[in-house]
Amino acid sequence: MGKRNAAVNNWLSDNRRFADLFNGAVFEGRQIIRAEELEDLDRETDIVISGKGGTSKGVQRYRDIVKRWRGGTDLAVLACESQARIHYAMPVRNMLYDSLAYTEQIRQIWKFHKNKRDKERAENRDNKITEEEYLSRFRKTDSIVPVLTLVFYYDLKQWDGAQDLYGMFGLNMQTEEGRILCKYIPNYRINLVDAGNISDLGMFHTDLQQILGVLKYRQDKKELKDYIYENRDYFAGVDVETYQALRAFLHSENMLKDFTVSGKEARIDMCQALEELYQDGVKEGREEGASMIILNMLKSGMSVSDIKKYTGVGESMIVQVQKSMGTLIHKS
Repeated sequence: MGKRNAAVNNWLSDNRRFADLFNGAVFEGRQIIRAEELEDLDRETDIVISGKGGTSKGVQRYRDIVKRWRGGTDLAVLACESQARIHYAMPVRNMLYDSLAYTEQIRQIWKFHKNKRDKERAENRDNKITEEEYLSRFRKTDSIVPVLTLVFYYDLKQWDGAQDLYGMFGLNMQTEEGRILCKYIPNYRINLVDAGNISDLGMFHTDLQQILGVLKYRQDKKELKDYIYENRDYFAGVDVETYQALRAFLHSENMLKDFTVSGKEARIDMCQALEELYQDGVKEGREEGASMIILNMLKSGMSVSDIKKYTGVGESMIVQVQKSMGTLIHKS
């Protein structure tokens, strides 16, 4: 996991934001999942899959964020995969993650039965297990909880990858053969959240709303600046985790300063940080324009001293442009 995804995952893993993300994306803004009903789960899934011939193979995968949703009883396992880039095999990747999560549930249930049965045998009691249950490692009366995964995609480029398993197949599913195959091959669909193109931000009720708004305007510095100032009450004092996530969302890790301060009380004025970024862009534009003027003057045969006289720029900048065009011009 890269530094960018780490900052985003750290920010999204807050229970209030995580619940808000699922409530907005899945339940259309209704407050179904509550922060206090969420518990962190181990991100690592490490299981051994046994084959018919006695062979076994270890499978290990890491999820970005995974939580248990409890509402008196276990309701679901909620997972989020953050994507800073398009993953063209995402349906298969997520299908594997979800399958491993179900496999792990079955393993834990069977482990519970085994421990319980060992205890009952020691007490001369035996809760019989049928041959089918033993073969399945799952009792007829057992149940597992659903796994729901969101793909939180936040790159500038529009997602152009497949959003389901059928979309990865190299055949036309509308033909007669394709329609027949659809009856027997189950599809798997990813739940894509295109963070920069959400039409109704009102479905979100935490600061996720303000941050997703930033993503809508990130390609236009002026519109972004205006949006930040319109929401100054929030952006004038964001915490460090939010600021680091914003750097990742804006793809500005190298432009926005990296603050090493920590603690819940630390606050950063995003308005000021963005103003500095905006002014840097203006300065870069001016320097680029000046470079083009100097380049044209050099091509016309003007000397370094004459260019200094007419433009007022320093000799070092003229020499730099001179080197970039690969032409030697003698000073006069």
